[in-house]
Amino acid sequence: MTPAKQYPTTVFRPLSEAELEQVWRWRNQDDIRRNMHNDAPISWAEHLGWFEQLQFDLSRRFFVFYQNNRPVGVLNFHQRSSGVLEWGCYLGEHNVWPGSGLLLEIAALDYAAMQSDQHTLYAEVLSFNHSVLKMHQLFGYHPQPDLPGKQRGDEVYQVKVFHYPLADWRANRDEVLKRLPKQIGAAAAFIQFNQ
Repeated sequence: MTPAKQYPTTVFRPLSEAELEQVWRWRNQDDIRRNMHNDAPISWAEHLGWFEQLQFDLSRRFFVFYQNNRPVGVLNFHQRSSGVLEWGCYLGEHNVWPGSGLLLEIAALDYAAMQSDQHTLYAEVLSFNHSVLKMHQLFGYHPQPDLPGKQRGDEVYQVKVFHYPLADWRANRDEVLKRLPKQIGAAAAFIQFNQ
């Protein structure tokens, strides 16, 4: 069996009007909204307004995650400050290749490291989002002081902040991938960005 048949082709394409409704449906899923700073449902009009602004905002990049030519999630970046890219992501589909969340982590670091003018990848995670916190730990993100959170229902949460020096990823990518299941490292070879 060829590697292309064993592992998914992972392509990130800039969001277009064709994917706009799909992304809106994903973003409004309960399990996605729960892990966002803004957990309120997004109206179609709000979504259209956001997309309109995105077209003119050079500080933001928003990609749709395609797995074997099927849209399954998103990966986005925001220029937080000079040399510091903030990122976020989510999987909108549930029946995806096992390890797709890890591929999103790799893709985020790869994309940021490809930008020669960037030195740090920045991430914020709500303290109850345990699976993402574990992934950031696995990849070697550097924890920063927490930011104050809010309250959802009866639960008070913090905002966990992480930095990843991109020089570390450029130097140690192969070593980090060796700590992951073999199929993840192999699948990482099939990650592409269409600009």
